Amino acid sequence: MTKSKTEQSSSPKLELNYNQLLDRLYMSLPQKAKESVRYEMPTAISMIQGKQTIWKNFIKCAKDLDRDQNLLYKFVMKEISTSSTIVNNQALVLNGAFDNQKINLILEKFINAFVLCSECKKPDTTIITQHNIKVLKCSACGAISALPKL
Repeated sequence: MTKSKTEQSSSPKLELNYNQLLDRLYMSLPQKAKESVRYEMPTAISMIQGKQTIWKNFIKCAKDLDRDQNLLYKFVMKEISTSSTIVNNQALVLNGAFDNQKINLILEKFINAFVLCSECKKPDTTIITQHNIKVLKCSACGAISALPKL
């Protein structure tokens, strides 16, 4: 015996329109992805003293970016190719005269490579290791991207 059309249509049917589906999707996004307020990226404060450049807020920049100071240090050394030392656990003294604009360009390059998500461009990222490879994982959109070698 077969069911009549009225019996078949009585089964529960989930009907959602486009706006309801969009609302469900929006509610499932992580809270950080919905935030519109962003914090300001740090800028380097440096000065030239004789044949040396002193990056006064080097350690503070690393902390503000939530990155290990050794990672930032290695990146700067690769970019500048000079000797340097960290003084008083706050400033980086570079051998050579580099203007503030050059230091900030290096910091910006570091931020683009090691802080900002390659997909959503938000700074809500952490560095993790997957299969012995360091990657950048975004907590806002979930994207994972490989980090450049230093």
